[in-house]
Amino acid sequence: MNLADTLDPARIALVDHPVAAREDVLRLVAGLLCTPSLGPGLEPETVCEALLQRERVASTAVGDGVAFPHVKLDGLPAARTAVAVLRGAGADLGALDGRPTRIVVALIVPPDSVGGHLLLLGVLSRKLRDPAVRAALLDAPDAATVIGLIGELHVVSP
Repeated sequence: MNLADTLDPARIALVDHPVAAREDVLRLVAGLLCTPSLGPGLEPETVCEALLQRERVASTAVGDGVAFPHVKLDGLPAARTAVAVLRGAGADLGALDGRPTRIVVALIVPPDSVGGHLLLLGVLSRKLRDPAVRAALLDAPDAATVIGLIGELHVVSP
């Protein structure tokens, strides 16, 4: 799975206004994930509810201001990724380090996805441990820059 194959500039948001609540962040990325439309049964509300249910199991905020909301969805034809860069104070997504989340990389995959998305999340997590990469994302002037920073990541599916 190649991250660039799941990304689209239309699914990247550089957010300058405050977004503090978990539900608002997940609603934002759900809307991005559904751009362009995924079709009937996969509207932003449905995707948001699936992400919220996943978050109720355990927070996907990994610390250092980064979160990886992810879920498998019935009827999804292919994996999709959305990125929201919250340039303000960030949002409390329940990270263990207590820091607000400012970089959200959301991933939805079909139910038959066999671990490739988890490997991709691991690669993303390692990439975003680098403070310089996080700073560059927060300063990114446009979606193309975001894709340039993380879009080259790929994994070989198991």
